[in-house]
Amino acid sequence: MLRIVANRLSSKWGQPVIVENKPGASGIISTRSIVEAPADGYTLGMVVASAVTIMPFTVKSLPFDPVKDLTPISLVARTPFIFIVSKDSPLKTWRDFVDATKARDVSIGSFTVGTAFHLVWEQTSRRAGITALYVPSSSSGKTQNDLLGGQLDIALDAPSSAKGLIDGGRVRALAITSPSRFSGLPDVPTLNESGLEGYSSQPWISLMGPAGLPRERVLEIQQTVAGILKEPALQEQLANLGMIPIGSSPEELAKTIAEDRAAMEPLIKELDIKLQ
Repeated sequence: MLRIVANRLSSKWGQPVIVENKPGASGIISTRSIVEAPADGYTLGMVVASAVTIMPFTVKSLPFDPVKDLTPISLVARTPFIFIVSKDSPLKTWRDFVDATKARDVSIGSFTVGTAFHLVWEQTSRRAGITALYVPSSSSGKTQNDLLGGQLDIALDAPSSAKGLIDGGRVRALAITSPSRFSGLPDVPTLNESGLEGYSSQPWISLMGPAGLPRERVLEIQQTVAGILKEPALQEQLANLGMIPIGSSPEELAKTIAEDRAAMEPLIKELDIKLQ
């Protein structure tokens, strides 16, 4: 996704946009590099939601202040999650899953504790008034194998990871967490359609810079990003990656960060999640 956006920005600005990958620690490493960069508008970064809305409450010594040390530019895209079951599962709908949790012990698999996947499940289960055994895994592939092997009743996955299995008929999608249907999987109903009225939960990826970026530079960058995200070809590319393009204003991104932090902090404290 980063390279797709960078290539279009390079074309718009008429100068190279160099991509430097700094993976690891749920986005902490890459976010720290943004914080430490000069505030001249030439070093920006894609910041995942977890780095500023989850990690501050799970990691004891975060090497930056997510509110004071970063300048919000734009919420670039949202990344809904999807509930899937194996093709042989008796669960045909989200309602079937809800009913099953009240009749017997049910297991759900996804990524490790403290990730966005885990916390989206915790939010959703509370909203639905259900419980299930959460089985954490180090990868989507392992969770999918456990689901196909019958070790799990249901899994929470990313559309980009699950689409091949869905298209191949090996799994069925029960519901997606976006507020409206996702163009990449238009036949999959939303949780809102499935009985959780008014509910959606979507992590996101944003463009941010170091603190102190000049306002005019922030707006110039945001307007360019918002413009390219309206291009049909780029929208299709992002849909193939399981993403919904947004292109928000800096103020909208700041508001989203504040709202998500307010929702995540008490949930993380309730679950007593502490990461090294």
